[in-house]
Amino acid sequence: MKSITFASGTIVTGSAVAAALVQYVSRLPATEGASSVQIPVQEANGLVATHTIVLGPGTQFDIADIDGVTSESDEDARFPVPEWPDETMVAVIPETDAAPDADNFDRAVADIDSVLDDTTLA
Repeated sequence: MKSITFASGTIVTGSAVAAALVQYVSRLPATEGASSVQIPVQEANGLVATHTIVLGPGTQFDIADIDGVTSESDEDARFPVPEWPDETMVAVIPETDAAPDADNFDRAVADIDSVLDDTTLA
């Protein structure tokens, strides 16, 4: 079993879930705002409940081994690795929203080119 410490606290889950979580968050593209995932977590009373956590490319957490009272097969049964959103998805800005920014960028580059052309001719 593993303890996962975030800035907001610590949760306990299975080793396979923790490994999948590390793999998932390390593959989130920098352009992705955030992704929420659900993982099985052991509560203070020993029962397992599903928690939703929000992850982004800047998510930082620490994972540590803890002594578990279950065997590896029992741990896998108590803490199944969930299916998560595709981490390769990237946010796409609709063309109608991006067009004014693209036009402004093109004008700025043209202004720079114009100034550079004027200074090289002088």
